[in-house]
Amino acid sequence: MNFTLALLAGLVLLLPGMTALVSWNIQGAAQGAKRPELQLTSVTALFMALGVAILMHVLGYGLVSLFWAALIELGEHIRPVGPLIPNPYEMALAISLGSKTAASGSIEAFLVLTLFECLLAWRLIASPGLDLVLDGFDVRSQGWIYQHVVRPLRHGYTPIAYVLTATPSGEYGIGYEGIVADIRQGENGELRSISLAEPQRFAYQLVPASERHPRRKPQLVTHEREWVGGVVALDGSVIRNVVIHTVSQDLIEQVENLPAEEGEDASEWTVNNGAGSEIDT
Repeated sequence: MNFTLALLAGLVLLLPGMTALVSWNIQGAAQGAKRPELQLTSVTALFMALGVAILMHVLGYGLVSLFWAALIELGEHIRPVGPLIPNPYEMALAISLGSKTAASGSIEAFLVLTLFECLLAWRLIASPGLDLVLDGFDVRSQGWIYQHVVRPLRHGYTPIAYVLTATPSGEYGIGYEGIVADIRQGENGELRSISLAEPQRFAYQLVPASERHPRRKPQLVTHEREWVGGVVALDGSVIRNVVIHTVSQDLIEQVENLPAEEGEDASEWTVNNGAGSEIDT
């Protein structure tokens, strides 16, 4: 087997693992918290691709061998099945060991089986059951974003973020409050950007301790809020502080069904009593 054919054969064997890696990267982006994609050149991605490829091929070999044995048994005791091509996996192994003869249709059958393995690997990674198995394990190394955004979303909670931007002048600054629509992280887990859906905008003021009252602690004073609507995207370089509260989706729906004034009061109570975490950036 020349180098080109060997390279193509190796890529075909790795195809289920690479499919699983692509599905893994897509699922990470779909959960609202994206980190840089796992590159096939990294040790973790290569281990994952090889492990899933071996698992899929072993599972496929076992199922095909069982199916081939069942067809032979059927032909001997019930009704003739007709001539069977050799087991595609055994034929592929024989070719890789130097055999230059291949039964007609065996290569095509192996390619079709590999395609089914790719589909199975994709569905396995995208399955909600995998999230249940891995629940509580930060397998994507997302840190606080996994604990306060990704995991609550999986369990029916809505993350609501308070974001304070860097003060443009003096002691005043702009803050936003809204549902976390998207978060982007860098390679080292740093916050690159955050997007809030249907946010409120407000001005805040950092009141330092005065000379007349040196014991008085500095205070954060917020002013009147206004609905911005749509989505606001904030770059990590302008973010001063982030506070995440997780609120039950059922409670949010109840608040939305209340009259306007009651809904506003209830929403403030909901956010103030949610489970939160504060992250300095």
